[in-house]
Amino acid sequence: MEEKEVATQYGVKTNFRLMPNGEARLGLVATDGSSYTRTVNQTGAWQNSHYHEKYQEVYIVQTGKVVLATYEANDELKLTVYQTGDYFVVPARQSHNIYQEAHAVTHNVKFGDSEPTDWHADEQLDRLIADVDVQTLV
Repeated sequence: MEEKEVATQYGVKTNFRLMPNGEARLGLVATDGSSYTRTVNQTGAWQNSHYHEKYQEVYIVQTGKVVLATYEANDELKLTVYQTGDYFVVPARQSHNIYQEAHAVTHNVKFGDSEPTDWHADEQLDRLIADVDVQTLV
C-alpha cells in the first residue's frame, strides 16, 4: 500500500506550517483531533496563550530550553524552565504559553477526547507575560 493510502486509511494528515513568530511546525493530525508536532524556532519567541477544553498535551524538549507560562485563578503567573531531555504535561483547561528559545526543538503530542478546533485564546495570560524578560530565564 502506498504511503498516502495508509495515511488516508488511518485518518492521518500532514500539517506543516511556518508560524508568524518564526516557528516551523511539522505535524501529523488524526481525524480524532490527536496530533504530533515537531517545532523548531529560529528566533526565540512566545506562542499565543491558550487552553484546550478536552486535550491534554505532552511537551518533550529535544534540544535547547523552553519556558512554560501558566497561571492560577488568582492570576499569579508561574514560569517554569525546561531544558534538553525534560518533558511535561499540560492538563486540559490549563491556560498556558510556551517560549521556545532560538534553535530549540520540541515535540508536542495532543491527546484526549476532542476535535481539532479545541483551541481557545487566553488574552489574560498574554497580558501577564507581556513584560517577562525571558532572557533572564533561559
